[in-house]
Amino acid sequence: MSCTREEGTPRRGFRTVWKVKPSLKFEVCNLIGILTGREIYKQYHAQLYREWQANLPAESKTALAAVDRIIGPNWPPGPRLSLLLSHLAIADSLSLLRAALEEDARMQAGLMASDYGSPRNWQQWLELKPHVQVVLKYLQSAQFEGYWRSRMLPELTGRIAQLRQELQAYDVVGDIERFLLDYHFRRDTVTVYLLAAAQPHELRLTSQSRYADVRSPVQPLLRGFYHEMLYPYCDRLADSTFTTEFAALQADAFMQECLRKFASNTGSNSFNEYVRKNLVIAAELWLAGRRQLIDSQNGGQYSDAGVAVRNYLQQKDGGAHALAAVVYSYLESGLKIERVSYAAFLKDLFATGRLKPGKIGPRYQEFINGLVGVRD
Repeated sequence: MSCTREEGTPRRGFRTVWKVKPSLKFEVCNLIGILTGREIYKQYHAQLYREWQANLPAESKTALAAVDRIIGPNWPPGPRLSLLLSHLAIADSLSLLRAALEEDARMQAGLMASDYGSPRNWQQWLELKPHVQVVLKYLQSAQFEGYWRSRMLPELTGRIAQLRQELQAYDVVGDIERFLLDYHFRRDTVTVYLLAAAQPHELRLTSQSRYADVRSPVQPLLRGFYHEMLYPYCDRLADSTFTTEFAALQADAFMQECLRKFASNTGSNSFNEYVRKNLVIAAELWLAGRRQLIDSQNGGQYSDAGVAVRNYLQQKDGGAHALAAVVYSYLESGLKIERVSYAAFLKDLFATGRLKPGKIGPRYQEFINGLVGVRD
């Protein structure tokens, strides 16, 4: 698969074209979430909430209550609206946004072609649309666009320039391609939308675009990209390349216990989904560890990637990701050399009996306790 450069030209040998920009559209989505009045937003955006809630007309209050009800308690309103509108490529203009939302045929086509396209999501948008439009009409009449440009955008501008520079140290596209070896991205542009009102959320929009709050640290943002951009490759490994081999692991009682922990934390009891997730986690931790992106629980950074990974895997989802730990342990042991693809590395683990029922639990315990060595 060949790669095409969409925007810009990275320096020689550096594959990632970073783009960092503001977005009125996503800012408005998060403001709507804040104005629903959920307590968590009052912790982060008390002043913004007071400022824009004080003069809300009754019609807008009713509309916001409807948005909150339709989205429901399991989703934060701002991120949910952001996903439903993520396919819209429009200028930073409330009037253009309102006009675009009225074109149902284009909205449906755009949503269904996006990562979030489903009949259920389209029906939810149709329920939300009249209420969102009421709030947008008020925000436009109250000059929120001007407020954003004069009060929010200046705060963002300096940090955007700074973040662009920070990101130049991280070649996410190149790192992943060099690790996988037999996979190439069709696009090398990776986009960050930096927002003033996104806390406490950081959101995946596509595998190569996310939004983050201006106050957010860079480490979770970068790990999010490493994580999500590995999924297409790892999905193929779990769903087709090694379907039979991974299915055999279901006979392992230890793996079944891990799946139960995974289900209790994620709501999914799909073993295939568990495998996909664990293949991604193992690779992401390997890459993130090399870039010193794994933080300790108290906010500092570990000097040793192996210690960081062991602590992370013991804590995440109650220790459910033992398969990721075992795969990572063999990466750490040096069994994947540079000229070997991730797929070939896994094929060898199956062929040598390292990944089979009865082997995962003991290897996991040895890894967590630091008892595995090079080429073990």
